Parts: sequence; structure tokens; C-alpha cells
Amino acid sequence: MEGSQLQNEPLLVAMKSALSFQTNIQVEDSGDAPLLLLYGERSENQLLSVISTGKAEAYLLKYEVSFRLIDKENKPLSEPQTVRVRRDHAYDRLNILSSEREEQELRREMQRDAVQQILRRLSRINPEARHADQR
Repeated sequence: MEGSQLQNEPLLVAMKSALSFQTNIQVEDSGDAPLLLLYGERSENQLLSVISTGKAEAYLLKYEVSFRLIDKENKPLSEPQTVRVRRDHAYDRLNILSSEREEQELRREMQRDAVQQILRRLSRINPEARHADQR
């Protein structure tokens, strides 16, 4: 498993943890095992609504990450795929610290959700069939 940016570190930790706890897959840093490449991780906010004074009231939080699976010879075992997760976040301007903590928790939850989506997609990949198609 490999991430192309330092920003991916929490994502890598979440992915390794999910793989070891939810599957029979052994996470290796080298060897003959397929390599999961995680890249293009992005988070952003989009303003959803404002109150009459022009202050923000709600945001749409967006998170996305792309991945692909390759073999030890760098041959693709899957097409590149992107997982996108969105959450609404109501911003309480009277309780800023609580709103910021809630946003951080939502972002962690979105990352965990992305990891679960990646695992579900990986479970549908059949590397043997892919290799047979390339021969």
C-alpha cells in the first residue's frame, strides 16, 4: 500500500487498520503482493447557506481520494477509481469551538467511509481475470 503524498498518512493508517481488522489480507510493504496506490486525496468546503446578516450557516464538506491496484511489475490490476464522500455541516457561529470539533469529526468519518468504499470496490476486483484479458 502506498500513498503519493504526506497528506495521505491518516488515510494510509485508516486503510491498513481496516484491512487488518476486516479482511484476511496481510499488509506488506514489499513482496509479490498487489500494491494499492492511493492518490489525489482532497478535502474542500462549499457554502450551502447564509443567514440574513451574510454569515455562513451551513457548509457542504467534500472529500475524495483516488486509487488503483497494480501488480509487482506495475501492471494495472484495476482501472483508476475515485471515491467521493459528502456531508452537510451546520455551522453554529455562537459555539465556534463545538462547530470546529464537529467538522473535524465529520472529516474523519468521511475518511473512514471512503476507506470502506475502497474496500468494497477492491473486493469486486478479480486480478486473475484481468491478467487473462491482457494476455
